[in-house]
Amino acid sequence: MNREDRGPIQRLVDKDEIVDLVHRYSYCVDHRLYDEVVMLFTEDCIVDYGPSFAPPVRGRSALRRMFGHPSAGFAATSHHNANILVAFDDDDHATVATSVYAWHQRTDLTTPRLWGYYHDTVERGPDGWRIASRQLRVLGTEDWGAEMHPAVGREGTTRHASAESSEHP
Repeated sequence: MNREDRGPIQRLVDKDEIVDLVHRYSYCVDHRLYDEVVMLFTEDCIVDYGPSFAPPVRGRSALRRMFGHPSAGFAATSHHNANILVAFDDDDHATVATSVYAWHQRTDLTTPRLWGYYHDTVERGPDGWRIASRQLRVLGTEDWGAEMHPAVGREGTTRHASAESSEHP
């Protein structure tokens, strides 16, 4: 392969690895593989699931504590990702927007659901691509009763991760 071909081919490989990273997160969460979930993030990650869930979580160890024990929390979950948009900032950094439908079953058998987007920044490190920041932005919910970040602003326009402050990645 000549030098000119390496760039576009590598970019396709990188994009595929990032898409796999997004899907691996959902698989691991749904299968309660929380030790594996946190390894999908950078050591100094920032994760923000919304104001009702706590302040943004900072770092892998705090993220692991947030997930708790596999037998705690929801009885079951099923996360479905689609429409994954990857925009490269440079060879080792990208922003990612992923639509998500998430079904949850509580121990009382109620089933809250949500529709929205994960807004991520990812970076390539020695162990491959990892999520450096994640914010969940929600378009709609059923049976949550929790405050979440809106996916669409008051003006009816989509809120983009790149336009947000560093406080909310």
